[in-house]
Amino acid sequence: MDSIIGLDIGSHSIKLVEIGRRKDEAVLMAAGSIPTPPKALLAVNPEDLESIASVVKKLWKETGAITKNVNIALPESQVFTRVIEVPQLSDRELTSAIKWEAEQYIPLPLDQVTVDFTILREARETGTNKMDVLLVASPKTLVEKYVTILELAELTPVAVETEIIAASRSLIRSTSSVRTVMIVSLGAQTTDLAILRNGIFSFTRSISSGGEALSRAVAQAFGFEISQAEEFKKTYGIEKDKLEGKLLTAVSPIMDTIINEMKRAVAYYQEKYKEENIGVAIISGGTAKVPGMVVYMAEKLGIEVQLANPWIGIVRDPRFHVLDAEGPVFSVAVGLAFR
Repeated sequence: MDSIIGLDIGSHSIKLVEIGRRKDEAVLMAAGSIPTPPKALLAVNPEDLESIASVVKKLWKETGAITKNVNIALPESQVFTRVIEVPQLSDRELTSAIKWEAEQYIPLPLDQVTVDFTILREARETGTNKMDVLLVASPKTLVEKYVTILELAELTPVAVETEIIAASRSLIRSTSSVRTVMIVSLGAQTTDLAILRNGIFSFTRSISSGGEALSRAVAQAFGFEISQAEEFKKTYGIEKDKLEGKLLTAVSPIMDTIINEMKRAVAYYQEKYKEENIGVAIISGGTAKVPGMVVYMAEKLGIEVQLANPWIGIVRDPRFHVLDAEGPVFSVAVGLAFR
């Protein structure tokens, strides 16, 4: 059975998922996670990269993975992703135009980044005489770093993409009856948003607030160490009736920032597609599991909010059912394995 691994190196944990294909079925062959070495996402020297690689290699062995072919995700905080509009152009004209567009949007010299693009909708589909194009740019040094980690772990890099693209691929499969879906990836350092219309990207944005900012707010309010604040957050969450609402009060400024950006994304989308509403928001990432998060976001946004479940439609042995509750954490890795 042909298979491929999706590998998500997060700031707190590394997630691995191997999915094989059997006729028309997707089969989960291996899955697991392991703590990420401290400050791994900032690592640049060879010793640090080797330490990450050794952990990845250990995870590969412990999960019983078979293939060495890997798709890997780049951290959204270090990558530029945007849906842009350009006039209807030929392939050659578009390649040239993308370079000009990239210079307008990307805050780095183009010789330092790898730029890729995908046509999402032709002008005849948008009805605006313009094409929708997904533009992705990542620093060359970042791509080289992740490729080096895989090679040191004796694994074979097949494809590299961004976290929000991978998460969206894994989660959009569960909402085939909903025309417009918002994917919200609540990571440790960033909150990444995507709005998909008929399964195709219409909007992306990354917010520099996530789970770590919430933990810092709790630590400051209660005089805790960060590790203790993390445990408090995971245990009591942001429910109004827990700890007399003190924890919710502590994190409200951070949550307001995230919610306001989500509202702006919804407003932008609905200005462009005036007859449409967001059908559902799916929240993923470790912070999505914080007690009360689904209810809080639903109340603030006024739309249905669901907790991510990337396992839908995947054939799994009973031994993998222990991962049911960890779906939000594995959304990126599953999406990578589905690439």
